[in-house]
Amino acid sequence: MGPDGSPERWPVIALSNIVKRYVMGGNDVYATRGVSLSVSRGEFVAVMGASGSGKSTLMNIIGCLDVPTSGHYRLDGVNIRDLDDRELSRIRNRKIGFVFQGFNLLPTMSAIANVELPMAYAGVPTKERRHRAGGALESVGLADRMGHFPNEMSGGQQQRVAVARAIVTNPSLILADEPTGNLDSTSSVDVMSAFASLHAQGRTVVMITHEEDIAAYATRVVRLRDGVITQDHHQTPVHPHESHLAHARQAEGSSALAGRP
Repeated sequence: MGPDGSPERWPVIALSNIVKRYVMGGNDVYATRGVSLSVSRGEFVAVMGASGSGKSTLMNIIGCLDVPTSGHYRLDGVNIRDLDDRELSRIRNRKIGFVFQGFNLLPTMSAIANVELPMAYAGVPTKERRHRAGGALESVGLADRMGHFPNEMSGGQQQRVAVARAIVTNPSLILADEPTGNLDSTSSVDVMSAFASLHAQGRTVVMITHEEDIAAYATRVVRLRDGVITQDHHQTPVHPHESHLAHARQAEGSSALAGRP
């Protein structure tokens, strides 16, 4: 059995011939055209594509935020097409940890209280919530920021709080949508270092991005164009301190020092 009690034999994601069709102005518009994709436990996958490629639609289907027009999707062995709205909500809460571009933190709550929220909705006792939330924040390097509010933290720190919130329920899948889209290079390195650490711990991560420097952290890159997969390859991920982003951060620091009187 896996760490979350699910059978190890199941892929975390198994998409088979996924089609998503919309009707606009009386015309059929296809966002995806027969996408098939399997993601094994412990993989770190970057999904890339230009605007209109279908990657956002695919993310919504993988995240159980939308359902395909046709095709089959199994999430950790569960056939998603068999579920009603209430069951979809339950599977999202149990099996998926979301990280969005906009952080989505509650401004009136501390970092640790924000991380506790998914467990509060699930009815986890207060003492256990606090313990697990503290451990999640520590795992992303924020042990000293637990009592801080979002407006007291940098963008990168806020996003790492969002990552901690995503992992605190021990989901089968971490699904990140442009997680560094609102961040500078310094903060991006910190956030991607957190994702690299989660992958090293054996967690399954699927990340939507349009940035090559960000995709370089993944162990596999899937490229979409016009609703179909055009490339799917494995790669050796860059080390956080060896990436182009890290070099940019060093250059920014050198420039700041040079400008001091």
